[in-house]
Amino acid sequence: MTIRLTETNFNELCDDVQLNHYEGKVKFFTWFGQVSSHWTMLRHHLELVIQESDFSETVIVEGEHDDSPFLTSKFLLSGGMRTTTPNVPGVSDDYEEVAGYNYLFYLPDIREFEHFTANQHKQCISIYWYPDLLSSFQGCFKELPTLLVQLIENPTKERFHQPLGAITPAMRLVLRQILQCPFRETLRQMYLEAKVLELLTLQIAQWGENNLLLERSLFFRPDEIERLHHAKAILNQKLQHPPSLLNLARQIGLNDFKLKRGFREIFGTTVCGYVQSLRLEQAQQLLLGTNLTIAEIASQVGYESTSHFGYLFKRQFGMTPRDYRHHKGL
Repeated sequence: MTIRLTETNFNELCDDVQLNHYEGKVKFFTWFGQVSSHWTMLRHHLELVIQESDFSETVIVEGEHDDSPFLTSKFLLSGGMRTTTPNVPGVSDDYEEVAGYNYLFYLPDIREFEHFTANQHKQCISIYWYPDLLSSFQGCFKELPTLLVQLIENPTKERFHQPLGAITPAMRLVLRQILQCPFRETLRQMYLEAKVLELLTLQIAQWGENNLLLERSLFFRPDEIERLHHAKAILNQKLQHPPSLLNLARQIGLNDFKLKRGFREIFGTTVCGYVQSLRLEQAQQLLLGTNLTIAEIASQVGYESTSHFGYLFKRQFGMTPRDYRHHKGL
């Protein structure tokens, strides 16, 4: 069953709203799922939003962006997101955002449909900010990505949605510090502002590094990029028993060198890194949504060694699988 909601319907479901002049919390709980959203307004027109959702049915939410020229930096910690944006120039009609990855986009004045998958825990940290934030710092813009420089100089620049690759360990540390902020009131705002600026710095630096890699790339043809996306789809389908690099390369019609180089340049991670990230995200969902033992979950997502699974899980999420399940109250 698919539930369709407008943004107005979505807001009407919110039955627990707490607001003050710089912070707000909203929750709703209904028969097909629950959502919680916590946002904090910071200086420099920065807005930090932490959102979690769980749905037992597929949910499609129709929303509209106004014409405000703000950017969104999005970090998907768990769960995925499919978005359709019909008839929007410069933006794909249908794109996916993947758990463990981060994105930066500028999409004013559009109508979009966000697709939430059933039985999938989604946790996302987003930062809304304006291009003039960068203008407030002294110095030239030559080290910034071209799209950002154009946007600073002309806020009516064409829309874009930029995937930036896997969330790096440095980003994960900052994201975890944001979620576990130990302060309240003024100190909380000071702390979160510092962490948000650090996170934006890491994201923009990653974008710049990606551009340097592309400049030195093999200049993949469109058909080769399509084959790399096919490889990604194969890995999604065969997550528990993924093919070897040679086998995967053979299936998509590229040699293993191009597969490895292309995967890193197009998706910002290695083939093995992508498989590992997906496995751990799936394990996270099983920990939250089932009563399976840790060993059973490790086996189900493709790990023979429970201890190795625990080590990898802690490295990615900052706590052991058992502590993660206990922390969420399950």
